[in-house]
Amino acid sequence: MANDKPATLPAAPGKPEPQTPAQALSTAKQVEELADRLSACADSIHERVMRDIRRNQEQHHGEVPEAEQSVARALLDAEIELRQRANRLYADAAACIVAPLGQSQAHLVALTADAADKIRKITRIGDGITLVARLLGLAAAAATGQVFPILAAVDQLKTQLDVVAVHAAPPA
Repeated sequence: MANDKPATLPAAPGKPEPQTPAQALSTAKQVEELADRLSACADSIHERVMRDIRRNQEQHHGEVPEAEQSVARALLDAEIELRQRANRLYADAAACIVAPLGQSQAHLVALTADAADKIRKITRIGDGITLVARLLGLAAAAATGQVFPILAAVDQLKTQLDVVAVHAAPPA
């Protein structure tokens, strides 16, 4: 027998393949899914910056204060970089496959979805800038295909999401 692997049945139509924790980023499709989520985060950054610019123009009668312009430029630069890194993940998906990561794909997708949501709603701009930096770190780590940098980046993203949640919590 040429193939000694046991045969497995595909998942029922409409049902996702079951995943074990070690399967995150273990296929090109999963790397592309992470790239999709990072692109969605870039969309959230863009929406947030444009909304803040419009709000500032309304509040300041067409003039946006220099400090606000600097923050907007920095976030738009980060948006571009995040899109570029996501595009590299798409292009290099097969090379970015990771051996057992110990994280589920659903966990990575949930973290990036949470990040996109928090970017839209964030109240402290410093939290937003750090959150975007953590997303960039995850994109860079995923591109290495190396387990330890990815796990560190996931942990840093999770920590920053927790910080944002604490800052967004209503006062006791």
